Amino acid sequence: MKQLFGCAVLIALMLITAGYATADLADGLVVYFTFDNVKGKTIVDDSGNGLDADIIANTDIVDGKYGKAIRITAVGADCVNVPASDDLKITGEITMAAWINQDSWATDAQWFDKNCHNGGEHSSYGIGAFNGGKNFNMFLGTGNSRPTLSQPHGLDTKKWHHVVGTYDGDTMRVYVDGELAAEKAEKFDFKGTNDQDLRIGCSKDRPNYTFENGSIDEAAVWSRALSEDEIQAIASEGFLSVSPRDKVATTWGSVKRRIGVY
Repeated sequence: MKQLFGCAVLIALMLITAGYATADLADGLVVYFTFDNVKGKTIVDDSGNGLDADIIANTDIVDGKYGKAIRITAVGADCVNVPASDDLKITGEITMAAWINQDSWATDAQWFDKNCHNGGEHSSYGIGAFNGGKNFNMFLGTGNSRPTLSQPHGLDTKKWHHVVGTYDGDTMRVYVDGELAAEKAEKFDFKGTNDQDLRIGCSKDRPNYTFENGSIDEAAVWSRALSEDEIQAIASEGFLSVSPRDKVATTWGSVKRRIGVY
């Protein structure tokens, strides 16, 4: 029955892919990790852009929101590191998104960090939870300063949340579980152009900002601001097509994962 249902879903998706809200998620996609494709200490970049990540330390592969996820097991400046690349140098607009789950909000925690806590270098970006998990913060650099947006409503523990930070050149926004949580109109020249690695689950310059005992799944970065419709679609249904090389194959893999065909 699952196989028959899956085939029906695949046919429907092939018919509507061109017009579906998430059909263009490949546009501007810089890096995307399902954490389902791990080879030794290498986490394959599922965007097709070749920005594979290295498991350096303090990281386990565990069950996630969809398939597998990473879990950060101890405090440290190294965790999952995406090596520095010109592709990670983002300007003008950005989106950072992931599913996160934390046992307890005992400390500050960074989910994405491209060296955004280096006081002398502000060409950076990152998002995380601070003030004991009460605030969801997004940090962006201009080269001279670090504009910040904070969402003060807090996040429940032991529950998967979809968190997103965007900047479209005019307004910073953060979303939780598909809903706009905070926004701030602020026009600045965003420059995430430093030569540092992108860390997922920890911070290079602030080891105490480790997402200890927290899990991260479906982590992605875009060089554009996703729309609210796109964010809501991801939060409610996950990625339906992301690979610029083979959208239908990725869509079918996503469907199979959700309905348990394999």
